[in-house]
Amino acid sequence: MGAGRMGTGAISQIGLMKGIRTAVIADVQTERVVRAFELCGHRREDVVVTDRRSVAADAIRAHRPVATQDSDMLVDLDIDAIVESTGSPEVGAKVALRAILARKHIIMLNVETDVVVGPILHRMAQAAGVVYTVSSGDEPGLIAEYYDRYAALGFEIVAVGKAPSSIGLFDRYATPDSVAEDARRLGVNPHFLVTFRDATKTMIEMACISNYTGLVPDIRGMHGPVAGVNEVPKLFRPKSEGGLLNRRGVVDYARPLKHPDGSIDFDRSVTPGVFLCVYTDHKQIQEDLKYLDVTGSDGYYNMYTPYHLVTNEIPLSIVAAVEFGHPTIVPKLGLVTEVFGAAKRPLKAGEVIDGAGGSTVYALNDLYATTQAENVVPLGLLTGAKLLCDAQTDAAITYDMVEIVTGSTLYHLRAMQDSGAAGSFGLTSQPEPSRDLRRVTHLAG
Repeated sequence: MGAGRMGTGAISQIGLMKGIRTAVIADVQTERVVRAFELCGHRREDVVVTDRRSVAADAIRAHRPVATQDSDMLVDLDIDAIVESTGSPEVGAKVALRAILARKHIIMLNVETDVVVGPILHRMAQAAGVVYTVSSGDEPGLIAEYYDRYAALGFEIVAVGKAPSSIGLFDRYATPDSVAEDARRLGVNPHFLVTFRDATKTMIEMACISNYTGLVPDIRGMHGPVAGVNEVPKLFRPKSEGGLLNRRGVVDYARPLKHPDGSIDFDRSVTPGVFLCVYTDHKQIQEDLKYLDVTGSDGYYNMYTPYHLVTNEIPLSIVAAVEFGHPTIVPKLGLVTEVFGAAKRPLKAGEVIDGAGGSTVYALNDLYATTQAENVVPLGLLTGAKLLCDAQTDAAITYDMVEIVTGSTLYHLRAMQDSGAAGSFGLTSQPEPSRDLRRVTHLAG
């Protein structure tokens, strides 16, 4: 679902693989879909453009690629898995729910949905005998794979994080207007660029990792120091040992090092990759890592990659789900960390919050238990919310401050999740939808 930059990259990669094919792509711009199919080897005249289910089904059986504007039809077609790549929390919730109810595996490029209602979608998928998962390639999936590797080897995971190049121009109060010129130069949507500049995307992705690993933000919004390859194992250690941390076992991020002219020093930075700061006090292992030139000292080491293949590795999650029933990264621990909104400027009663990437709020993350006690609103539920009172700059937005839009699938799923309904879904495949699955069928439209 979606033939934008990420979707088209994944489709092109699938075109190089054996045993897997892209059967249908839904996008409001069917010309983008046709181009994506051309890029992976199909002839333009062979692409069937249709919004009719019967025509699409016949084309898929004939191994002809299908382009459609009707994303709702995907769950009715004879396909194994659906990839959701819109970035909209509400759309992601609808698509994931409909896919699960139709017993299709669902691969989410949409982390924005996952950090709001991922736990209940994961449990529903387990009950339906399918896989719900966030994708490989993007930072959460890549960090999860690194975490699994080094935790399995017995290393203590002190900190994990990402180091996006966009955070080199970190501006918590960025707005679509303030980044408009850069957005035009880069050829991206200014709202999209804002989510990187104000660290909203980073807050979301590291919360996703927290909900998989149990690692937590050390402080509200994390530290985010300027740190390169060599600085990571020096800074991401306890304060008692000369570092930044109040505890071991955290999610965080690093801002890249820069040259004197202000450009990013990609040679010395982890950017645009991910890092794991691990610890071992085993003298032989320390000697081995020194011999192998692993960056670090005193038992702290930086296991990192300077890139993440955000489009190219998506097919790995599809194959893992379909062939092995294995998710790449899911909120298996529930919500350990919550993502919420704070005011970018003084807001007035009556204003409508425009959500992530807008001009009203930026994202922070913190322990779920803490945010529950403070009654803060999950970021994904703030879009379209009307302020009932004034809010000062940097104030966290709480439920008593806003009128939430309550008719959405995202809202209802979150209400069920908060009420504990997620815990009622079984862990084994069932031949027919469970009672709890039937309860939420109406939410899928």
